[in-house]
Amino acid sequence: MNNNVLVINLERSEKRMAEINSRLLKVKLPYTRISAVDGSKLSQTDIDSNYSQTLNSKTYRRPLSLGEIGCYMSHKKCWQYVVDNNLSNCLILEDDAELDARLPDLITLIQSYDQPWDVIKLCDPPKHKKIVDSLTLNDDFKLCQYKKIPSRATGYLLSYEGAVKLLNARDRFGRPVDDDMQFYWEFRGDVMGIEPSPIWNSESSLNSDIDSGGNRKKTKTLSANYKTPLLRLCYELNVRRHNINRTGLTEK
Repeated sequence: MNNNVLVINLERSEKRMAEINSRLLKVKLPYTRISAVDGSKLSQTDIDSNYSQTLNSKTYRRPLSLGEIGCYMSHKKCWQYVVDNNLSNCLILEDDAELDARLPDLITLIQSYDQPWDVIKLCDPPKHKKIVDSLTLNDDFKLCQYKKIPSRATGYLLSYEGAVKLLNARDRFGRPVDDDMQFYWEFRGDVMGIEPSPIWNSESSLNSDIDSGGNRKKTKTLSANYKTPLLRLCYELNVRRHNINRTGLTEK
């Protein structure tokens, strides 16, 4: 079952790979390593075929760094892997993920949930999102629908149907991958989460391998000062509009 757990890791990040390997051994989860796309080595052709500057200008507050482009492409490799191997669902991890010891049992519980889902986020940002509906899975965890989807992509479960939807909608992208998943209506995805979070970022995430040169800061522009509040307003309005039509969680 190792092809049902994918770990994204850069070739040069040997220490991170050793650390995530140790964590997965402790929770007895076999895995497949997915070689991450190194943004610093991308050709202009590779960039242009995946990243849209036009879309970025319309939907995000600043241009993406090469590291962020590579990160997004790495996640797309995982989505394609799910489709190519016809996996009903898959756990996708970045190599700085810390894992709760109860994670394998939790995955089994989620797989027994017989309602359709596309993405289940397993790592919350520091500021918790408002829960609008929830379903108790066991004494420890509950499945949740949020008013606003958590942004981090450190660890999440992806169904086959979710992978197809994301690949079809994100042939080219303009936002970072973790931000993009928050816009669930753009890919018609059913995105949920787990509380409390069974995955969190390790201390190594403070020193990002995808942005080791500080390229993310270099992409900030003066236009971000006025674009950010406008984009936030559009997002808030879309959240309100699309949440009205969301179907609530149902008991097993």
